[in-house]
Amino acid sequence: MREFWDSFKKNITFEKIIVRLIMAWLLTAIVFFLKSGDTFNSAAFAADINVPMYACFMLLFFAFFCGLGYMKVFSWAEVYGPMILVTLYGLVTISSNTDVTYLVGILAVLAVSITYAASHTRTFAEINETKIVVIIYIVAAVFYMLIAGTFTVLRYVNYSAPGFDFGIWVQMFHNMKTTLEPVTTVERNMTLSHFAVHFSPIYYLYLPFYFFFPYPVTLQVLQVITVASGIIPVYLLCKKFGLSKSATACFGIIFALFPTVATGCYYDLHENCFLIPLILWLFYAIEKDDIKGIIILSLLTMLVKEDAPVYIACIGIFTIFGKRKYIKGTVMTVSAVVYFLVVTTLMQKYGLGVMTYRYSNFMVDGAGSLMDVIRNFVTNPAYAIAECFGSEKYTFLLYMFAPLGALPVATKKVSQFILLLPMLIINLATDYQYQYSIFFQYVFGVTAILFYLAISNYAELGEKSRRFMCSFAICAAVIIMPVASLSKSWYISSYSDGKAQIEVLNDAMKSIPSGASVGATTFFVPHLANRTELYEYPYKFGKSPLPDYLVIDLRFYKITEQDEEYFKKNNYIETERIKGLYLILHLSLIHISEPTRH
Repeated sequence: MREFWDSFKKNITFEKIIVRLIMAWLLTAIVFFLKSGDTFNSAAFAADINVPMYACFMLLFFAFFCGLGYMKVFSWAEVYGPMILVTLYGLVTISSNTDVTYLVGILAVLAVSITYAASHTRTFAEINETKIVVIIYIVAAVFYMLIAGTFTVLRYVNYSAPGFDFGIWVQMFHNMKTTLEPVTTVERNMTLSHFAVHFSPIYYLYLPFYFFFPYPVTLQVLQVITVASGIIPVYLLCKKFGLSKSATACFGIIFALFPTVATGCYYDLHENCFLIPLILWLFYAIEKDDIKGIIILSLLTMLVKEDAPVYIACIGIFTIFGKRKYIKGTVMTVSAVVYFLVVTTLMQKYGLGVMTYRYSNFMVDGAGSLMDVIRNFVTNPAYAIAECFGSEKYTFLLYMFAPLGALPVATKKVSQFILLLPMLIINLATDYQYQYSIFFQYVFGVTAILFYLAISNYAELGEKSRRFMCSFAICAAVIIMPVASLSKSWYISSYSDGKAQIEVLNDAMKSIPSGASVGATTFFVPHLANRTELYEYPYKFGKSPLPDYLVIDLRFYKITEQDEEYFKKNNYIETERIKGLYLILHLSLIHISEPTRH
């Protein structure tokens, strides 16, 4: 009897009662939120709750948690329970309120729950075998590829991928396969090398795969695999910095859950996807002092795009001041600057120039050059800071740093902050909204840099800080998933519900002769891009080609009087129409039979 009483007093302390009540409350809140299937963004939500029933659930869950307290096998529940339940609550509610202020609030509560867990244990889950870490990395990579691969492939299959930019890449690879030239007519409504717009020779690495599998979905899958391969240098960097097996496993999980690793793919293929593996491998080569690796990886990174030398230059400066590798860092920096100047000069002379308009916020009347950007940073730093850290960029910064537990900035080494310069230049200084959105490709390069900073900074921290930041990173990544990695899950239901419609559209696309020139509205462009001459209708860039066929997407495009006038003026004859789905017109100089109507 005395033993029972001692056990009872040990199990029913004031602290444990409070913790169990909080856990019961959180679990009850989750159950009632899921049961309601409604939004919580108004006082009406609470008014509809059956309070006695709510209290009964709380008491039931409280009794349940008290019962677990007597079982040693569940002793972890009271330590990790609040953290797990706060994460779960954030996960199920974030979709109902995507405002950044709510996310900040739930992350603040999460921080408190993790602080409690960290103060009640010396270590979190321990992993002692390398093979378990490897299995975790494989599962994490497969998990990521299944999510990102499924959504991006379905985006194309559902006729949701637009001509800009996926239609451009499909036609470009079609021409590369037949002529080896990166030529497209979609991009500017005239025959043009894509390199006149963006200098991206790295695309040729995909050509052998596309040659054997010449399908648009091949490009989507290749991008996902390319990004996923970045998990390999993440693992090697963790080993190089001497991280424990548990910490190494955590970074593999964080990589798979990190918002931009998936969301950067959701606007279809872009050359920037190469930046994640290449930059991470480059950091590994620098840490290993591998001269050949540094040279090859620096060159490959610069071949990604005309602005990619920015990453190499900044990494080179970091190598000089942070790693004290003066010769290697200087060569990297100088080479990057020279490469950038040569390529941009050639693009200015023979191509369409560099897209300086994306920094029009630093130019008078929106016109000028990159020198205006530099001049503003030097002579008017207050304005530059205001532009870089405007309120519209808070969400971007939160999504980039929270799922890494703020580890990229958790350092006393000033040299580490040099690596944040690319984020400042590429993502924050611009007023081009897509460059500071997690749903576009401009995040890939910075994502790789942040992972390197997180791993290297983690290695320098004390054990308590490590536990807190790593746990926070994983939990924050999980909470953000519904509005980031899983934000395109509706493509699945769209495909399931629209299979019949998709088949009709597929048949319509196949009915267009492969040798014919075509003008198509945006979501039809990728499906008609395996041809030499294709344009996006309505026409842009002051060009008005007269293709053999016009294919109009009636799901989203409304035919106007101006369109009707254009069809009549240029003798386009309607050949097939399905109401609310598509319209096909053919350029003809003679009268043809009445159109087929469905």
